Amino acid sequence: MEVPECAVCLQPYDAALTVPRVLACGHTFCEPCIASLPLRPSLPVAAARCPICSQIVPLSPLPKNIDLLRFALPQNPNHNLRPTNLRLPPEFLPVSFPQSLVSQWSPFILPQSSISFSMCSISSELGSPWFCGEGRKVSFLKIGVSPKDPESFRISYSARLMDCLLKLRDEARTQLGLLINASWRRRRGISRILGVWIDSDREEEQGCNVYLVSERLQRVSMMGENWQELGALMVGMEMCEGLMGLHPEGIICGCLGVSCFAFDGSGHCVLDLGEVLVILQRIQKDLRMGKGLALVELGAFVAPEVFVKMSERNCSSDDCFDGSIGCAADVWSLSCILIVLLGGALLEKELLEGFYSFLPWKTDDDIVGLFLSRYEVWKEQVISKIKALLHEKRFEALLGILKSCLSYRPQDRPHVSDVWCCIKGLFTRLHVDGHAATDSEIIVAREKPLYCLILRDLFFQPEADDGLPPAEGNNGISEAISDEGLLASKGNYNNEHLPQENVNGGQLVERLHGGGAKSISLRGHNDSITGLAIGGGFLFSSSFDKTINVWSLQDFSLVQTLRAHEHRVMAILVVDAGEPLCISGDSGSGICIWNIEPSIGQEPLKKWYEHNDWRYSGIHALAASGTGYLYSGSGDKSIKAWSLQDHSLTSTMNGHKSTVSALAVADGILYSGSWDGTIRLWWITDHSPLITLGADMPECLNPLLSLSVCGHFLASSHENGNIKIWRNDTLVKTLQIQNGSLFALDMDTKWLFTGGWNKIIDIQELMENDFEVDIEPVASINCDSVITSLLHWHGKLFVGLANKEIKVYCSGR
Repeated sequence: MEVPECAVCLQPYDAALTVPRVLACGHTFCEPCIASLPLRPSLPVAAARCPICSQIVPLSPLPKNIDLLRFALPQNPNHNLRPTNLRLPPEFLPVSFPQSLVSQWSPFILPQSSISFSMCSISSELGSPWFCGEGRKVSFLKIGVSPKDPESFRISYSARLMDCLLKLRDEARTQLGLLINASWRRRRGISRILGVWIDSDREEEQGCNVYLVSERLQRVSMMGENWQELGALMVGMEMCEGLMGLHPEGIICGCLGVSCFAFDGSGHCVLDLGEVLVILQRIQKDLRMGKGLALVELGAFVAPEVFVKMSERNCSSDDCFDGSIGCAADVWSLSCILIVLLGGALLEKELLEGFYSFLPWKTDDDIVGLFLSRYEVWKEQVISKIKALLHEKRFEALLGILKSCLSYRPQDRPHVSDVWCCIKGLFTRLHVDGHAATDSEIIVAREKPLYCLILRDLFFQPEADDGLPPAEGNNGISEAISDEGLLASKGNYNNEHLPQENVNGGQLVERLHGGGAKSISLRGHNDSITGLAIGGGFLFSSSFDKTINVWSLQDFSLVQTLRAHEHRVMAILVVDAGEPLCISGDSGSGICIWNIEPSIGQEPLKKWYEHNDWRYSGIHALAASGTGYLYSGSGDKSIKAWSLQDHSLTSTMNGHKSTVSALAVADGILYSGSWDGTIRLWWITDHSPLITLGADMPECLNPLLSLSVCGHFLASSHENGNIKIWRNDTLVKTLQIQNGSLFALDMDTKWLFTGGWNKIIDIQELMENDFEVDIEPVASINCDSVITSLLHWHGKLFVGLANKEIKVYCSGR
């Protein structure tokens, strides 16, 4: 089935760049095309004519065409949503890129598993906005190195790319973004740059290579070609269209060769942006290293004013350039390519050798005069040769415009559109006056800021010499990287831990990522941590050692140890309604309530037992509602509701077939999870049952260990390492995070924190659109022990471990 596309620009619809919008007349177009419709100024509201039915329709509000968007989006349920709504990670993570960078570059991040480096091709279907099929060939341009993460800390693939992009200078990052955007918006005449990608499978000592990935096309080559005049001119006309699509974006190449153009799948000639960047990068590298430019070997035509600018010549003559580089530079290079297409490979070599033989490679007092005189001689020789090729009268106009394109003064050269019109006139037998420049091109030349790619370093700039070896080619893939193109790892990341220092008698501070995040170890328990809660300015921790420790949130010092339980403390929570209370439950079914203010008492405010049956394993979960009820989940498969006023039992809820292991209250509903694998919902007004989640999938049931509610999302972790995401009581995502049991889960806004048997904390972002929900990994942290509890609060992550410790991760900035 073909992907739905806009009837005007023929771009495939997606949920990011070309969103389908329905006009009042019923016709659908993408947002950019609707925005470009001419308005009707005589009407009181914004309105325009529909391009299909010509009806005048209002332009606001316009709903999405959900049906078309549904067909446009990939149908593969295993396809991850692109991180277009990727937000800043939690504050304690050592990632400092701003939200503006995330919004701008998220659409350009290629999925990690989508590219096969060894095969130089796309290894899996790419959905919106690329719509590239599996097996399509791609080219790689190495633009830097992503430094290797420490063993104890690892940020996600997307975050690593964002961190690398942050190291680009602002100007270079802006220009690179403009280039990628231009390749996406203007498909005619320009090849597509797919985005940025990290080769994580080939991690070296210094890190992973970062690549710019582009379409791999069949290049235009002069070797063995026998072009006829009209055939060569047809290709030349399409070359003009490529530049006409690039210049309105404010981008100038500054240097072009025959190899910068390629044939797409339809046989049309397009500007190969990937190859353009390869050539420009090689020229920049040679110039910085003080080598003679191998422009003849590269087949690159650099306009005279561009070479002078690159060489940093200071010229004061009236005949010299004014220092500005405009679209005329590409016109000069294009005219040379057109002459080569008409004359063949021998003429290409002759033109290149003749031009670069007299360029002022060395400083000379009479540099301007020498350059001018030799250039005019070279130009006349070229014109005489092209006259011999185009001796027929019908080529007279083309000969004249090519001569103008070779003018020494950039302001005397025509626009690219003038060349295109001249060539087109040869096929349509129309007279062309040579002044048919489009309005958009004139606006670019006069008003818009222009970026000349060859004069800008678009890639990573080092802070110091890092001693890394120069990059080498791989499997014939185009790679060109200078020392300045390597992302410095020294000074930015430090893989060595700083010396451990004791804080407040037993608290340990260790740097995780070169001054980014730090962790504080709280030691005071004698057995595994079972629960964490915050309230009244304190952190409360429960343990198998039958105690509750109270920690200060100011300096994380141990304030007090509460001892009243006779069995292992299994659950803990803090109730802030009215007077703050700490409530704990143990494996012997004992419940203790502790008063927090004005001071934490040594003895509980109230203590009672749920029941005295030794056959059951006591209390496993606690929750409280704003209506004055305390809920306890027990090993006897029931949930009991207790009044916080007089501590009496008011209701018992039955339905689960095994231990109730997790409880949560949100929006007037009590959620209960059980080892039977199901989640039950109850009204907290009368404690009547609502629905049961998961009961209709008995083959997928696995003991539930933890759950968390945030907004309209419900998340649960299970013994088999899976997490399940429910949106509005509908299961929308099941994903295996680890191979072992996930004992701990916490969800804050759209951040998911999970940990368990594998001793790894996984941090993910929960993303959604109109049709699906997905989880994007953000980072992972290795711990020294099994993770038993997690709590994210005010930018800090509190982690309970089986080795008696509590880790607090917070920002080191």
